[in-house]
Amino acid sequence: MSEKNKIIQIRITDINPDGNGVGRTDLGRVVFVPLTVPGDFCKVRIIKDNNNVLIGRPEQIIEPSPDRIVPECAVFNKCGGCSYGHISYEKEKQLKEETVRNAFKRIAGMEIKLNPLISVNSARYRNKVQYPVSTENGSLVFGYYARHSHRVVTHTSCLLQDDVFYNIAKDLVGIFNEMRFSSYDEESGKGLIRHIYLRKTRAGDVAVCVIINGDVLPGAESVSKKITEKHPQVKSFFVNVNKKHSNVILGEKNILISGQPFLTDMLCGKSFTLSPSSFFQVNSEAAEVLYNKAGEYAALAEGDILLDLYCGTGTIGLCIAGDSNPLCGVELVRDAVENAKKNAVINGRNPENTLFVCADAKDGIDECKKHIGKPNVIVVDPPRKGLDSSLIDEITKAAPERVVYISCNPATLARDAAIFCERGYVTIEATPVDLFPRTGHVETVCLLSKLNTEHHIEVDLELNELDLTSSESKATYEEIKDYVLKTTGLKVSSLYISQVKRKLGLEVGVCYNLPKSDNARVPECPAEKETAITAALKHFEMI
Repeated sequence: MSEKNKIIQIRITDINPDGNGVGRTDLGRVVFVPLTVPGDFCKVRIIKDNNNVLIGRPEQIIEPSPDRIVPECAVFNKCGGCSYGHISYEKEKQLKEETVRNAFKRIAGMEIKLNPLISVNSARYRNKVQYPVSTENGSLVFGYYARHSHRVVTHTSCLLQDDVFYNIAKDLVGIFNEMRFSSYDEESGKGLIRHIYLRKTRAGDVAVCVIINGDVLPGAESVSKKITEKHPQVKSFFVNVNKKHSNVILGEKNILISGQPFLTDMLCGKSFTLSPSSFFQVNSEAAEVLYNKAGEYAALAEGDILLDLYCGTGTIGLCIAGDSNPLCGVELVRDAVENAKKNAVINGRNPENTLFVCADAKDGIDECKKHIGKPNVIVVDPPRKGLDSSLIDEITKAAPERVVYISCNPATLARDAAIFCERGYVTIEATPVDLFPRTGHVETVCLLSKLNTEHHIEVDLELNELDLTSSESKATYEEIKDYVLKTTGLKVSSLYISQVKRKLGLEVGVCYNLPKSDNARVPECPAEKETAITAALKHFEMI
């Protein structure tokens, strides 16, 4: 029977990155309740029952959590920006640290060395903003999207960014209204102004980019002149063309209307040129901490070769590679690669030992070997979806001494770390850095090291049907792996399967699980994977 419209009392025990509190009913069903805090005891109305979980609306906070605060932002309840704005910042840091630790434990079956989360700032940290533009009462307005929608919530001062962004956007929209421009409508695909995109350097220079659904912004030179006269810190004015009927913000074509084609910003003592399409961390101060930690993990010795995959404009590689370290950066976005090449020149890199290539990450290792040499250290900073297993295969085949993995998604980081572990690497430690305070996002840098072959065993077994033992005749190792993956999402190795079989008294082929040297140490199967393998053996009636 549906639970919809029922009113229940519930204790909130956790929170997800969207800012929804998590609790359980008396029967153990999970309930997501927005705008609640771990520790809240509240009266909740169930507004949705989708069989797997319940969605609730808080009717009354009976007993507030000691970590609950009054949000400083006037539009917190509407805007989708600050999902943690109702929680004390100390509690937020604790929650983010736990998110990373739990991801490794739950997904990878690992208890890793996790350093305390590093926090640098919690307000006015954003160096860029992308305002959607909409129409309200016949006039253009701008703001942020409401939670889980594309309805624009207007505001006067976002606490995460410099007020200069709001002031410039307000004056721009005023000009657009005078010129009777229309706003883009996602449903019809009609209308001109889509977004206002602003970026500010640490020196205070600003680039303005107006994203339009068309080839031309009428009177663009006049608009540019008016805004730069009123705001002299504006050094560049662009129009970006995006005529795709989608919610993707930036199009592929940038048109410089006035000013400089690039802004220059500083990070870790290095200079970086930035175009509208360039990726650059939104929190410069925290990014410096992150990159310094990545450099510490890379531990480059003189002459070590560094390969930077997903290099963007070259920031990570250029920040951590010394003059004696050959550097190869690989990135799929051509504009970013061109920026990276310019950045290498600006920062005095030797062109003989520096290469930036526009290519897929999977081709990066071959490019590095061909032009620079075999990498000693590989840095990866992939999108939220993480690494493809085929890329992890290529990285581990290249056998770098260390892999430094920077991730904005703890779940995919943990998943990929487990795959690296199965392919002969060990997770040494990880450090979360709060690049996005007051939101549910957290950045993590993780060090993976190749197992020392003098002290460890690397196992890569391919079973042959001629080698089957009596217990294996019911299911091969590959069938067990497939079953575990389908039922639990976990990837298990032949080594782990053989360990569990031995523990349960099953026969194991003579070559399995044997070290190659007397002082070799064999990695132990994590408890979560042992449980999954045992379930598979029961499924195949082997126990």
